[in-house]
Amino acid sequence: MNADNLSNEMTATHQMIKKSLAQTVELYGGNRSLGQIYSTLYIHGGPMTLDDLKNQTGMSKGSMSLGVRRLLDDKLIERVYRREERKDLYQTRGDFFQIFSAFFTKLWGTDVAMNVETNQKAQVQYEAVLSAPKSKADYEEALRMLKKTKEALTYYTFLHALVEDFHSGEFIQYLTEKYNLDQ
Repeated sequence: MNADNLSNEMTATHQMIKKSLAQTVELYGGNRSLGQIYSTLYIHGGPMTLDDLKNQTGMSKGSMSLGVRRLLDDKLIERVYRREERKDLYQTRGDFFQIFSAFFTKLWGTDVAMNVETNQKAQVQYEAVLSAPKSKADYEEALRMLKKTKEALTYYTFLHALVEDFHSGEFIQYLTEKYNLDQ
């Protein structure tokens, strides 16, 4: 995109979209600089080098490099190659469904792994208290919390299944068909 040849209206519209996308990245847990990098790549519509991004955003090359690495890790952007180009090039991933899936399944997967292990350990400890309680209060509390850990594990089993369906594309396919969303 050659921004020098655009009308003021077109530039203003691009800025409106960039601001909205940057806020979305922040809403999803990124910071302002991640949002600036992502929205700049999105509006540009093609691959950019770190130097291009630095010039467009005014960020330092170090901040740019860290931000790009995070966006790559979160699968919001991808590295692309152009024949005879010596510098790394980056662009946004084209499919918002894929971006949503990659971003949220990473978060949900971390949540599942962390909380399943914790609840399983707690369940063993509560069962140990139930087998040899030191008091009626301990017994009742262990019984109450054992029920809660089982409920939590049921939820995390569901969340794990949801992550798997997102990874396979089945859930997105189901929703796009159900609501006649054209991908």
